Amino acid sequence: MLGSHADVLLVEDDANDIAVALRAFRQNSLEARVCVLRDGAELVDYTQPDRLQGRTPKVILLDLKMPRMDGRSALRNLRSRPETRNIPIVIVSSSSQQSDVRECYELGANSYVVKQLMPWSPGAYLVDIVRYWLDRNEVAS
Repeated sequence: MLGSHADVLLVEDDANDIAVALRAFRQNSLEARVCVLRDGAELVDYTQPDRLQGRTPKVILLDLKMPRMDGRSALRNLRSRPETRNIPIVIVSSSSQQSDVRECYELGANSYVVKQLMPWSPGAYLVDIVRYWLDRNEVAS
């Protein structure tokens, strides 16, 4: 999805990871609800109040290591602004280092998931994450 008002923002710079995720989302009829952004700077731009127009995404899947602005900096930025402070953010990273996990939670991440290589079902874990935030999570009104 290239337009605005996506329910899911996938913030990832690796073309292979994007392809796996989009294929899994497509197979589960979720692709139309996803917008891919390539780094934290694009995420910060996308979530400006004039772009959101009162419709915030239901979840952001955020990689840590990206060019221009990394995931930590983007997370800090989003948590510092009232219009994005409460958007659920799931860190999806190849790092399982406890220092990374701890730092992301301290910065305000809602969840931290280590990227999974599942040859029998590539990207299925991302579908599970998205379905939770779209279908099961209750949002305060």
